[in-house]
Amino acid sequence: MNTKKHIFFGGLNELRAIAAFAVILHHMELFKCRDKLSSLFDSKYIVYFIEHLGKNGVYLFFVLSGFLITYLLLSEKNKNNHINFQKFYLRRIFRIWPLYYIIFLISFILIPFLANSFALFSNTFSYYNLVISLSEYDLNTILLYALFLPNVALHEGKVIVGASQSWSVGVEEQFYIVWPLIISFFTRKLLIIVFGAILITFMMINFKFYNTVFNTIITIIPFEYMAIGSMGGYFYSEYSEIITKYTKSRFIYIAVLLLVGFLITVPVFKPYIQNLFLGFVFLLLILVSINQSNPAPLRNKYFSFLGNISYGIYMYHPFVMFLLFPVFYKILAFYNNIFVFNLGIYICVPVLTVAISHLSFRYVEKRFIKIKDSKFKAL
Repeated sequence: MNTKKHIFFGGLNELRAIAAFAVILHHMELFKCRDKLSSLFDSKYIVYFIEHLGKNGVYLFFVLSGFLITYLLLSEKNKNNHINFQKFYLRRIFRIWPLYYIIFLISFILIPFLANSFALFSNTFSYYNLVISLSEYDLNTILLYALFLPNVALHEGKVIVGASQSWSVGVEEQFYIVWPLIISFFTRKLLIIVFGAILITFMMINFKFYNTVFNTIITIIPFEYMAIGSMGGYFYSEYSEIITKYTKSRFIYIAVLLLVGFLITVPVFKPYIQNLFLGFVFLLLILVSINQSNPAPLRNKYFSFLGNISYGIYMYHPFVMFLLFPVFYKILAFYNNIFVFNLGIYICVPVLTVAISHLSFRYVEKRFIKIKDSKFKAL
């Protein structure tokens, strides 16, 4: 961890990259499945893996956010005896909003224009039918996405091509609103109890132990994964030396990886329970990965680069799929070779997504990040 300029944990960008590409893999296979093409969803041996891969990638992002935001806020509170809410919210705005609204404009203006202007896009009927459906683009849906409530829109069944993946960004933004208030209000000793209470409350409602008016809200904002990460952020803030001592073995890292691989591949419990177990294992993976004394965790400059632009990779890839799948459908129709189709898709979608994400980060997002870091620095 480097604290000279700002808090930075090595090893987390690599996890972000893996999570982002897990979502891409899931969505590519889901795209093929919905268009009645042969996909990994057809294999009974890995259907559980591919069905849950996208959500698992998102849950890793959620646990990461809970861990980092909690640790950063506790560090700020410990240093300054308070949290500067204005700076915190402005940092989040300058990092999240520019790309979010680019995707908003692409999804509500550019994609419908392309779909209605070029016959090529009608080849992908699952996407095309959603884009030309006027009921999906009503004023209520536009407002929900514009006001950072895409998770509410998706809960109402409004699937917007190019933007529906942003449901998790909406959850993150709602988390950013609430968490600084919680950490500011409660003492350090009470915080771990509060995080545990949030986790238990969400679990009980999801298990349907009791019904409340908040049931729908709870299902829309899965804060339990942030709570898991926040518990890790709290304990790391309080006991970093102890945690570092017990996570420096390469065998611990290998054991955690094997456990992750098992839980994302083999259904042992009901899905919600398995997801919670996986959330805690993701937390262990984070704690081991940031331990600079452990030589085993993945630390690679290329993965770190991809993790640095993972927000763009996550947000742009549905648009790239919208552009490329119709082209490769034409190639498939001409050659009638599913291997060539899959090879093209699996090369071109990630490559073009990374290229666009890199350009977006370098020429758009980085400008706002510089403002965020120079004017609204936390510590």
